[in-house]
Amino acid sequence: MTVIVRERVSMQVERHLRNKIARGVLPAGSRLIEEEIAGELSVSRTPVREALVLLQGKDLVRPVKGGGFEVRDFRRELLDMLDVRIALETHAVRKIARRNNAGLVRELKAICSAMEALPARAVEDRAALNRKYHELLIGAAENPRLVRIVNDYQEYFAAAQRLFDPKFIERTEREHREIVAALEHGDAETVARAVAEHIEGAGEFIMSHETPEEGSE
Repeated sequence: MTVIVRERVSMQVERHLRNKIARGVLPAGSRLIEEEIAGELSVSRTPVREALVLLQGKDLVRPVKGGGFEVRDFRRELLDMLDVRIALETHAVRKIARRNNAGLVRELKAICSAMEALPARAVEDRAALNRKYHELLIGAAENPRLVRIVNDYQEYFAAAQRLFDPKFIERTEREHREIVAALEHGDAETVARAVAEHIEGAGEFIMSHETPEEGSE
């Protein structure tokens, strides 16, 4: 007999808080108090406490003196994820580079144009288009498990988008075009190198950007 298990409240709270951290709604240094979160979400303190422990296990929050937790500067986590993305995305584009990608190229070019038309302040719209660009690129490898793995990391990069200045945005837009051009020419190694450099550049920018210091232990 198949048993359907309803998702625990603590998992729902954890996902809610994780999304807010990823989107920068709760930036580094934000205090997370059980009572306040429980009141906001109309749940008891127990699932909130369990959710905070789960977030601590993911290095997104840490306990502070006097009670409660605070959001960590998770740039290190982002860099680790970028390393994984380089491995996965370069593998994917090597697989697809020698195919007939005319339809994919048209879709990617349309996304590039849409991103280039956005003002620098349109952070959420740019993040959504960036996600769509990479999902299309990875999805073309026709490996659903690979897509799921990459998508698990994507939400964290909405927060990184908030750090990008106009000069870096211009650079990423140019790199997106370079990836499409290499894909259009069917050059597997060039497109893989372009993807790797694109992702590495994001990591370098994140590490060079000042963020609020974490509080003392």
